[in-house]
Amino acid sequence: MSARRPARRARAGFTLIEILVALFIFMTGVLGVLALLTAGLALHRDGLQLARATRQLDDVGATLVRELAAGRHRGAGGDLVDSAPFRLPDGTWFSVRFTDARGDEPALAELRLAGTAAGLASAAPVRLVLPDGPPPAAEVTRLHAARGRAAQPGNH
Repeated sequence: MSARRPARRARAGFTLIEILVALFIFMTGVLGVLALLTAGLALHRDGLQLARATRQLDDVGATLVRELAAGRHRGAGGDLVDSAPFRLPDGTWFSVRFTDARGDEPALAELRLAGTAAGLASAAPVRLVLPDGPPPAAEVTRLHAARGRAAQPGNH
C-alpha cells in the first residue's frame, strides 16, 4: 500500500520578507518626495526674498532719481553727497554712496540694503546709473536757498 502524502495547500498572502521589502521601497519614495517638497519650499522662499529686494531697490532707485532731480544729495558746489544710512518703512536699512562721473562715464550710485544698520557694510552693493550730470551750480544754490526758507518758522 502506498502511503498517502498530505497535499500541500497553496499559500495565500505574502511572506514577512516580501512585506518588508515593499515597505522599504515605498518609504524610500515617500522620503524622496518630502525632500523635493522641502527643496521646493526653500527655493520659493528665496525667490520671494529676491523679488522683495528687487522691488525695494527699484523703489529706492526711483526715489533717489527724483530726489536728485529736486536738488537733494548735492553739496553747495553741485557735487554728489553720500547719504547717511536710514531705515525704510518696512524696517530695512538703506544707504547710498555716489561715484562721480569721469569723462564720458555717467555718475553711479551704490545702493545697499540690509536687515540691520550693521549689516549695510557687508551687503552687496547694487549700482544705479544716474541721469545725465549734475544741475548747474546756480540751480543747486537756488534749491538750497528755497529749502532753507521753507524750513524757517513762519514761511509757508
